[in-house]
Amino acid sequence: MTLAIVAVSQIVSFSIRYSSGQPFTWFVFMMNSILPTLTALPGSLYIFRQNARLQKALDDMTVLHKEVSRRATIDAMTGLLNRETFLTQLREIRRSAPDGVLLLIDADNFKAINDQYGHAAGDLALMIISDRLRHADSTSYLTGRIGGEEFAVYLPDTSMERGVEIAEQYRIQIERAEFKPDGEVRHRLTVSIGAAPVRPGTKVSDVMREADQNLYEAKSKGRNRTVSPLDHSPLRKRPNLVVIPGGSGRESNV
Repeated sequence: MTLAIVAVSQIVSFSIRYSSGQPFTWFVFMMNSILPTLTALPGSLYIFRQNARLQKALDDMTVLHKEVSRRATIDAMTGLLNRETFLTQLREIRRSAPDGVLLLIDADNFKAINDQYGHAAGDLALMIISDRLRHADSTSYLTGRIGGEEFAVYLPDTSMERGVEIAEQYRIQIERAEFKPDGEVRHRLTVSIGAAPVRPGTKVSDVMREADQNLYEAKSKGRNRTVSPLDHSPLRKRPNLVVIPGGSGRESNV
């Protein structure tokens, strides 16, 4: 910038002196170089310094905006999507993946954990559950915490049979987790899961209601199990089939 100002100063000075018939001497040349440099260089440095400060402030504001946006969509404790964001993204994903399975997952006897060991232990239980849900075998799964101790997972382009298998993997992994609320003795941590199919044209509220009903049934049947529409299939009532205890949702020939 300083060099540009010096160059313009020289051209203007030369043009004026040439048009008026005055000689263009080395003294004039030096003065046209020194004076603009003494005035333009500090001004240029100041402008660039202010621009650098403004750019840094803009970058800080961008980072802050991203952090605020992230906190508005993420559950602070578990790092999963919060309820509102989960439901919003579920509606968006259904536009490209309208078929799938919704899982509602609820920690068993959570109040008893809080009452016996304290809320810090309850928080630890929630973080263990969320960690097991987060480390799924597919990044396409949509996972969120939608209530106090309730979680939801949407499995796009997934059959109900496969959805139940995935739900059972979650349930088993959580049951096997090392949960020691008092720091010494391992406490058995379990969840109940309700599964519901997601089909084109089905309202999210209806799917949530069906999954919640199946979750309630899993609780009423003794907890630590998965209940899905497959459990209500006539096949379940055939005398040569039995449901394996533990809520695996699988059958075997007698």
